Amino acid sequence: MIDRVKNVKSTLAAHPRIRRASILLASLALIAWIGSIVHYRLTHVEEIDARVATEMITIAPRLPGWLVERPVMEGDRIQKGQTLAVLYRDPSRLQAQSQEAALGAAEKEIERLEHLLAEQRASTQAAVMEAESGVKTAEEALKAAQIQRANAESDYRRSAALVKLHAVPEQEAEHAENAYKVAKQNEASAQANLEAAKARLARARADARLGSLERQLEQARVHRDQVLAERDLARLNLEDLTLTAPIDGVVDRTFSNEGDYVSASQRVMLIHDPEAVWVEANIKETKIADVRPGQPVEVTIDGIPGRVFHGEVWLIGNAATSTFQLLPNPNPSGNFTKITQRIPVRIRVKQEDGLLKPGMMAVVSIDVRH
Repeated sequence: MIDRVKNVKSTLAAHPRIRRASILLASLALIAWIGSIVHYRLTHVEEIDARVATEMITIAPRLPGWLVERPVMEGDRIQKGQTLAVLYRDPSRLQAQSQEAALGAAEKEIERLEHLLAEQRASTQAAVMEAESGVKTAEEALKAAQIQRANAESDYRRSAALVKLHAVPEQEAEHAENAYKVAKQNEASAQANLEAAKARLARARADARLGSLERQLEQARVHRDQVLAERDLARLNLEDLTLTAPIDGVVDRTFSNEGDYVSASQRVMLIHDPEAVWVEANIKETKIADVRPGQPVEVTIDGIPGRVFHGEVWLIGNAATSTFQLLPNPNPSGNFTKITQRIPVRIRVKQEDGLLKPGMMAVVSIDVRH
C-alpha cells in the first residue's frame, strides 16, 4: 500500500499538469454549483411555511333535538344528498300533519264562501233586474197619468170657461172638475209608485254589492295564506331534522353519537371534498413582489417524500396573516420590533390518488420567470 502511494506521488510530481487540471476542474464544478444555486434563488421563490388546505364543511342542525341516527363514520365516503344524521322527528311530523289538516279546512271554507257568494250574486242580480223593470213600468205609468191629468185639466178649464158664457150646463163643468181631481190623484199615486220602485232598485243594487260576504271571503283567503305559510314552515322544520351531505366528499370527524342531545348549530361532523384541495403558502413580504397568478409551482409534501406535485399560483392574499391574529400587532405598550410579515398565497394543485390531505406540510417552489 505504501508503495502505491509513493508511486502516485511520484506520478503527480512527474506530471504537474495533471494536478493543475484537476484543481481547475474542481474549481469550475464549484463555480457552476454556486452559480446554479444563485440562479435558482434569483428565479424561484421557495417557502417551507406551506400546507395542504381545503374547505372544511361543518354539518350542524338548524333546530335542537335528540340524535336518533348517524349512519356514517369517520373516513366514510359520502355522496351529495346522502343522509348523514337524523334528529327526533315525531313532534315536527305531527305539527306538519296538523297544519295540513288546517290548510284543508281553510280551503273548504273558501270554497263554501265562494259558492254562497255565487248564489247570492245570481239571486241579487235577478232582484236588480226585477227592480229595474219595476222602475221602467212606474215611469211609463207616471207618464200616462201625467197625460191624463193634462187632458183632464184642459177639459176642466174649457168647461169652466163655457159655463161662464152659459154655453154648457154647470153639471158638465162639475164632472170635468171631478175628472181633473181624479187625474191629479192618479198622477200623485204614479209618482209615489215610481219613488218606491227606485227605492227597491237601490236596495237591490246595495244587496248586489255583498260587502259582508265578500269581506268574509277575503278574510278566509288571508287565513288560508297564513295557514299555508305555517304548513310550509312545519315542513321545513321537518326536513331540517334530517342532515344531508351538500357535496361529494369524505367524513373527517364526528362530534355527536346516537342518543346525544344536539343544540341548534352544534357541530355533528366535519366533511370536505378530497378533490377540492390546494396548497396555502405564507410568503414573506420581501419575496412577494415577483409572485403573480399563473406562475408554475413545484410542490413537495413532507409526508410523501420523493414525489413532486405540479401546480400554479391561484390567488394572492390582500392582507398579511398578522391582521387575522387574535392579539393586535403591534402591541399598545409602545415597544416595537420590526418583523417581516407574510402574505398568504393559494396554489392550485391537482389531487392525485387522494394523497393530498388537508393539514399536510409542504414545500413550494414558485418559478417567478413566467
